[in-house]
Amino acid sequence: MGQRNFLWLGVVIGFSALVVWLLQDKIPFWLLSILLLSLGAVLGNLQRRFTRDK
Repeated sequence: MGQRNFLWLGVVIGFSALVVWLLQDKIPFWLLSILLLSLGAVLGNLQRRFTRDK
């Protein structure tokens, strides 16, 4: 893994932790899980699209 991949991984983990922290008392756990899975899919597609342009 290159340094750019570690940077993306840090951004994804940090953003996911922020989302969980902000929404943990407001929505049920199953909905939060679905939200995080879809967020991971979107960010994974963005990361693949940006790193393919090299």
